[in-house]
Amino acid sequence: MNGLERVLATVAGRPHDRPAFLLNAGLAGAKLTGVPLARYFTDASAYADGQCAVRETFEPDLILSPFLFTALGEAFGSTSVIRGNSAPNLARPAAASAEEALRLPWPDLESQPRLLYLRDCVRELAGRLQGEAALVGVLASSVDLPVLILGMEPWLDALLFDRRNAQALMERCGEFIANLANALLEDGANIIALSANFNSPTVVTEEVIRSLTRPSLEASFREIRGPLILHHGGCRLAPHLKSYLGLPNVAGWVVDARDSLAEARSTLGADPVLLGNLEGPALDTRSPEAIHAECQRILADRAEDPHFILATSQADIPYDTPLENIAAIRQAVSELRAVAP
Repeated sequence: MNGLERVLATVAGRPHDRPAFLLNAGLAGAKLTGVPLARYFTDASAYADGQCAVRETFEPDLILSPFLFTALGEAFGSTSVIRGNSAPNLARPAAASAEEALRLPWPDLESQPRLLYLRDCVRELAGRLQGEAALVGVLASSVDLPVLILGMEPWLDALLFDRRNAQALMERCGEFIANLANALLEDGANIIALSANFNSPTVVTEEVIRSLTRPSLEASFREIRGPLILHHGGCRLAPHLKSYLGLPNVAGWVVDARDSLAEARSTLGADPVLLGNLEGPALDTRSPEAIHAECQRILADRAEDPHFILATSQADIPYDTPLENIAAIRQAVSELRAVAP
């Protein structure tokens, strides 16, 4: 089986030769190809080279488009900065309030350079992978995109104290994200992964979720013409899954490394795809043996779960992670026999 076939079998609960796995390995691609990060995160061909190197070296079953939320913010006028060997971080938001954000020019999917970079990465990867691995387009949802335009505190203030403008901004962001997700699917992505931190009870109140963020996700997700994966985005997800259940088109859930996979499965039921929960940002501090043992523990926990995909959670695997550490994940997966429902 190739990677895409393995993922499709996992989604359907059909027998497959080994567990599928996903690496959030954007920085590893730059390291493998020796490309400066400033070029890697602006040149789609350089990014595609890096992810093809990740695929060739570690054989993950899913390949990600850039996990680069700053590019979405830059499309609206925010600025970002690269420090050391880290992915870009937001430096200056484009607007100071939801009201001001609503007056910004809305970026065009066909001409805005940062959006074209994201789309060209998907096009390049789709052409090179040729269906050998599942291609995942990564985006922020309508409830998280405003952070990239305003910053954290102004967006929280809007949700709590300026609900009219917050709702209007989410409506526009929801339409924008749905259109961009559909464009990425047309460009060759098989799946769209989205974060939705601002639908978590650890970030906002239950009343905000009920009246603002949950309805926004429902409206936006309903317009996306393909399967979605909901990414925990840094928040624990398993204890709060009830805030997300029933969202349109969601086929899979990436949980945090701190989450209980058994708890998540119990809440989700038997059929949705469950992904997790190896802590990606910690892989540079552990030995290959410890990583291998942790993967074995996770896979043993999910041995009877035909809808499970081993995945690094949280942010990107650090640039300085020894390659043998990442290879330990592939080794642990390769040792397992066929998965059957």
